[in-house]
Amino acid sequence: MNFATRAHRLQQVLAHLQAVGRQQVARLGLVTPVGAEGDAHLRALRATPRARRAFAAAHPADQASATRTAASLRRLGAKPDDQLAALLHDLPKGQVGLLPRVLHVLEGSPVTGQARGPFARARQTLRLHASAAPTLAAKLGASRGTITILRELARLESRTSSRQKPTRIDARVRLLLDLDSGVTR
Repeated sequence: MNFATRAHRLQQVLAHLQAVGRQQVARLGLVTPVGAEGDAHLRALRATPRARRAFAAAHPADQASATRTAASLRRLGAKPDDQLAALLHDLPKGQVGLLPRVLHVLEGSPVTGQARGPFARARQTLRLHASAAPTLAAKLGASRGTITILRELARLESRTSSRQKPTRIDARVRLLLDLDSGVTR
């Protein structure tokens, strides 16, 4: 594993810890909750109340990551469907705890195969969240465009059809995947 990979994984772990810490401080009323900016973004996108409630119930690490990704997409001029996909794509992770998330990051955030060992069930949820995102987004009232983006994101993350010729949607999904993975633009 090279230095850049190690640094990225460490950065991801620190971001998780920071989000959980900020959420704890927010409960004391000293800072705004982690999901406040994401909720404002969802309101601006006219997301359904179900989608907003699901986002509010998400783990702080997912709220923080999704909010950063959606804000980057907005700054880059992305369409509302892309921004909504960014805000909804991690919701299937649910309330998987911090320790399984850290283990998942340290093992390279795999998206295939069977998780084994400590917290295997939770880590398996993390591995498969992208494939569950389109169905959950549909239940939350997301647009067809958002659901299509989430399907493409799941396809890219699983790397099942990497030989297919890129399409217009692929470029948009690649941008979302890159931003979510920490690639700066």
